[in-house]
Amino acid sequence: MPSAFAVIMSRLWNSPHLLLVLATVMWGGHTIVARVSVGEISPMVLMEMRWVGCLAVLLVLVRGDIVTQWPLARARIGWTILMGGVGLSGFTIFFIFAAQYTSAVNLGITQSIIPAFVMILNLLFLGVNVRFMQVIGLLSSLLGVLVLVSGASLGVLFALQFNSGDLLMLVACLAYASYTVGLSRRINVRPLVLLTYFSIFASITHGIGVGIEYAQGTLVMPGIKGMIIVLYCVIFPSLLAQILFMRGVELAGANRAGLHLNLIPIFSALMAILFLRDTMHIYHAVSLVMVLGGIYLVERHKKI
Repeated sequence: MPSAFAVIMSRLWNSPHLLLVLATVMWGGHTIVARVSVGEISPMVLMEMRWVGCLAVLLVLVRGDIVTQWPLARARIGWTILMGGVGLSGFTIFFIFAAQYTSAVNLGITQSIIPAFVMILNLLFLGVNVRFMQVIGLLSSLLGVLVLVSGASLGVLFALQFNSGDLLMLVACLAYASYTVGLSRRINVRPLVLLTYFSIFASITHGIGVGIEYAQGTLVMPGIKGMIIVLYCVIFPSLLAQILFMRGVELAGANRAGLHLNLIPIFSALMAILFLRDTMHIYHAVSLVMVLGGIYLVERHKKI
């Protein structure tokens, strides 16, 4: 007889909705940690230590399988490099640069376009049809994010001005949407092994970024607080969340999984209220209902 813990873990591993929600909770936490990291560690150093740390853990866990399953990855080496070195790392890099030139409101609004990018890429390159109710669910979720990032103020939305930072953020969103779609055509290896290969190429990309920071004189190495931040980033957004998201895409498909990414700004706002003493407003609850309602519509009409 399997233990109660084993039964619970089995149900979790086969529940795409729970897997994807947990992943977005961890990524929401990463947003809070990133805000706390300002002045403690430079952005590219944080990202490099995050992926190198993740890679170190994975090498211990799956060191035998890395060699035996490498021929499968080598047969699609271009895909593997793009997924790790561009998809995973690309979003973070362009997000960091975008944040230098545009507002937090613009960043939140632009990030909410990822599910739409996922649906468009699926339609163009994989021929995945988009149903009417799926579009309605996407629009509901998107409007919910708009309510959140604008504070339910039409004046904020009408006053938005777009600049080069917004264009960079669009590139970041396209990178992660491409990664999400790419997961639906993943190679047949264990998720931990696949994440190991991705981590190798993500580490290489961010290593280049660290070199640029050093050359520009902006490199900041972490102290004790910075290392705690790195530890969180290694365990949760890099390792656990990526594994859960991979499994969620495998079970639900890229379109349904991509829509859950709109939960990230929702969880970020709630965590900011809990941990950073931000104020809770009615529009937070309205936004949450709209985003969850959109996901519900897609889940109810999930045969896409």
